[in-house]
Amino acid sequence: MAYQAGYDQPENRYLRKYPNFGKDELPSYQSLGTQQQSGSGQPPSYESATYVVSRQPQQGGTVIYRSRPPDYLIPSIIACLFCFWPTGLCAVVYAKEANDKAVAGDFRGAERMATKARNMLVSSVVIGAIIWISSGIITYFLIYNIEKNGSGF
Repeated sequence: MAYQAGYDQPENRYLRKYPNFGKDELPSYQSLGTQQQSGSGQPPSYESATYVVSRQPQQGGTVIYRSRPPDYLIPSIIACLFCFWPTGLCAVVYAKEANDKAVAGDFRGAERMATKARNMLVSSVVIGAIIWISSGIITYFLIYNIEKNGSGF
């Protein structure tokens, strides 16, 4: 970092802790296997040295990243309002539980609750569709009967 007039330069704490950082000498605890000791007072040559690299065995295991389960909260609320409200309300509760478990990190529990919310959502839509269609058919026949007879019943 270049010196700039008027600005205090930060202290390099890393160099104070490790004074040999960046220099081309090996620490004292790393010994080389085939160093030639020369009596001429010159440092040994590292070009002909043999290095041994060993790796520690690592923990076996696989890291699995699970994605967050789908969020069924908004569709559950819509199904609760416009379809069959009892199963729609159950879907809202299960979707909220799934979101809470996903935030807590319990992805298996969140997946289970999301599946329950989806099932309740689908049942609410199906039951609601059956109710809407049957009420439409009943209304049509009642109106047709009123027009045909002129009285209603």
